[in-house]
Amino acid sequence: MLLTAIVIAQILDPLRIVLVGVAYFLSRLVERPGMGWFGLLAAIAVIAAAFPFVIFGQSGDIAWTAAAVGVISNALITAVLAGLLRLQRRFF
Repeated sequence: MLLTAIVIAQILDPLRIVLVGVAYFLSRLVERPGMGWFGLLAAIAVIAAAFPFVIFGQSGDIAWTAAAVGVISNALITAVLAGLLRLQRRFF
């Protein structure tokens, strides 16, 4: 139950959504092939690790668990943003 609560809290966090959205749209501006995805993956990992350790000030196993689950949450947020952008391009 704890992991489910962590995932739901992270997916609904507005600051996380904004930071991942900014990272996603900045990665689309890169002109070198492959570097946009590399930068996006690095940003997803940094945002996931920064939240529990820096912003919340946690330490120990709960912080490492939150950081690991944060990578999954950030990837889900990125997938939703990419899907919404694709729908917007297709219909509008």
